[in-house]
Amino acid sequence: MAKVYTSVQWEEMWKEGVHTGEITYDYDDVECVSIWQHPLKKGLFSETSLCPGLRIEIFNFENPEIHGCDSVDSNYRTVSLVFRSSGIWREQIFGVNEDACEQPGESYLFSFETGTREIEKFMAGRDINIRIRLEPQLLRLLSKGQEAYLPNLLKPFLETDKPPSFYQSLGKMTPAMQVALQQILQCPFQGIMRRTYLEAKTLELITLQFAQLFQDGTPYKQSVNLKKGDIERIYQARDILLQDITNPPSLIELARQVHLNDRKLKRGFHQLFGTTVFGYLHEHRLEKASQLLLEGRMNVAEVSYAVGFANRSYFAVAFRKKFGINPSDYQTMCQKKSA
Repeated sequence: MAKVYTSVQWEEMWKEGVHTGEITYDYDDVECVSIWQHPLKKGLFSETSLCPGLRIEIFNFENPEIHGCDSVDSNYRTVSLVFRSSGIWREQIFGVNEDACEQPGESYLFSFETGTREIEKFMAGRDINIRIRLEPQLLRLLSKGQEAYLPNLLKPFLETDKPPSFYQSLGKMTPAMQVALQQILQCPFQGIMRRTYLEAKTLELITLQFAQLFQDGTPYKQSVNLKKGDIERIYQARDILLQDITNPPSLIELARQVHLNDRKLKRGFHQLFGTTVFGYLHEHRLEKASQLLLEGRMNVAEVSYAVGFANRSYFAVAFRKKFGINPSDYQTMCQKKSA
């Protein structure tokens, strides 16, 4: 039978683990990281504060056996987004959802009152997931002027910090979510660049998850019916699009090359990748630009041209919008770090 620890027992185990060196931790004003080499679990947990009202938690553990924790939630009220890469996490959230079960490859959205009792059970095996905590005031700021586009499930936060509690499973993550998730888990930066990168990717995940919701708060479902052959052609179109990012084919030409009509290509591309055809290309160009700037073999103008931006000013604006920093400043920081 799985051992379930009380919050007091968990705290005692933590203190003992720190004393014996089986648990180490480091923290500053921005990030707290704990590393476990403990009989109960091995791996790390990090919590990073991003912009005001936003933080991200990363769990990456190997659990030798099933174990649990019975505690009362002490987090102040947030909207929580979960993206689970691997492992199963069962939760009994009293008064909200007493049979919640997070599955690998799926995402979840929930919010419940401070003081809610939870019994969390961690299954044996690899457990990798990301949790984003979004405070109500930031949610209102992000949706200001566009409140009609906020999922109905979250609209009560427009009026109060303490709406009714809820727990919503949103089903399978889109490929775009999976890419962003892996980029966060494999973040190549440290210090201020790490925080900037994580903030950009966290906001991207928030956007992708909210886009998955219908106005009534249920998972969004595309009406287009994709057969296996259609899916293969759309992936083929993606590959063609990325073969020459400086001179991509038009949408009509791309559809012709993969033997689809442009309407099915557009709608199918959005279903599989969570964005438009050229939105996907735009994101890929910026990711490629960040890699080239990091390598340092080209200046900003050369990188802009190499990834298909004819206008350097537009490139700088797009790069800053995605990464929160000008490309020239980004390159300078990367050079200083490698010096």
